[in-house]
Amino acid sequence: MLDDAVVTYQCQVELGGLRVETLKSVSAVTADQEYIDVVSMAPSGKIQWDYVQGLPGWKNVTLTRSADKSEVFTKWIQEARDPAATGDERDLVLVFVNARNEPVKKMSFARVHPVSWSGPGVTAGESGVGEETLELRYLDVDTKFL
Repeated sequence: MLDDAVVTYQCQVELGGLRVETLKSVSAVTADQEYIDVVSMAPSGKIQWDYVQGLPGWKNVTLTRSADKSEVFTKWIQEARDPAATGDERDLVLVFVNARNEPVKKMSFARVHPVSWSGPGVTAGESGVGEETLELRYLDVDTKFL
């Protein structure tokens, strides 16, 4: 069936176990591995090059949403950006849902901090819904298929 072959997915923000926002887009979640070059001297006097693994790391993730859509998520962003709350650890869950709004995958981000936020721009003569982008830094991510 064509309906089974073509699936529409959406991504939603979950805070405190409740889905509070549907996002327009989410950037790819990317992990990288640092490698450190090591130079040593062989017993024969020849220089040897090698490498060892350093710390693994996660790239920032960017969320795009319609401007100021969810009061709950807007409040979460404002509280997370508050300099007085820098020690607070926040978690964020992204839920991928199918066309029937059934969850199919969850990505749990640990110790999330906003890195940047940009509000909607305005172009003369054009209409449309403004978009906000939020770039997040996080310590770890866990993915679970449901």
